[in-house]
Amino acid sequence: MQNGFHGGVVGYDVKDYPQRALREALVNAVAHRNYEDASRKIAVQIFSDRIVVASPGYPPSPLTLAKLRRGNYRPCSRNSVIAQALATMTLMEQRGSGFARMRDTMLNHGLDAPLYGQQDGFFVVTFHGPNGNYERLKLPEGATGLITTAVEAQLNDRQKKIMIQAQKEGFVTSGWCGKTFHVAYQTVYRDLTGLLKLELIEAIGRGRSTRYVPKTRQR
Repeated sequence: MQNGFHGGVVGYDVKDYPQRALREALVNAVAHRNYEDASRKIAVQIFSDRIVVASPGYPPSPLTLAKLRRGNYRPCSRNSVIAQALATMTLMEQRGSGFARMRDTMLNHGLDAPLYGQQDGFFVVTFHGPNGNYERLKLPEGATGLITTAVEAQLNDRQKKIMIQAQKEGFVTSGWCGKTFHVAYQTVYRDLTGLLKLELIEAIGRGRSTRYVPKTRQR
């Protein structure tokens, strides 16, 4: 799973997948798997475009895939003692709402709702990721001063370091860039102009006294 900026450019990493949804799937797998089938284990498969969580045992009666997909079902646990223990440890929230939370968390992250299926004795939950389309990922509601993964992909290494410096010190100058990266003024100009066009920084002042400060609200 990829993060947003790996170099600490922003204060929040935009994950490919919402961790809460994956955590919910894993907790459900532990709580509701068929422990009588000792030959099978909970499996987590990570692919380039999806994550699959498979748990031994199909949903216990009267639950069905159709009911789970519609969200029209009453709480039903194969292992009530384990489920209660997880709830007591606050690892599991209100029973019967886990599938709705997984769906809502994925949708709120800008991704498709998880898919539920059955295969070879396993109950399977599939989370499809952005698959390279990071523009679809959503930042947390009310978040400011953040840079999306899609914008990061447009920056070179110098520009990422410029953003780190600008956020750390509150500003950056062309002189600092030239001394730090040992590059010509034309290169510094291109780097700063690119950040200005992306609206990640804004220029204050003129000439050699110009300071480039991070914008308070970024795309």
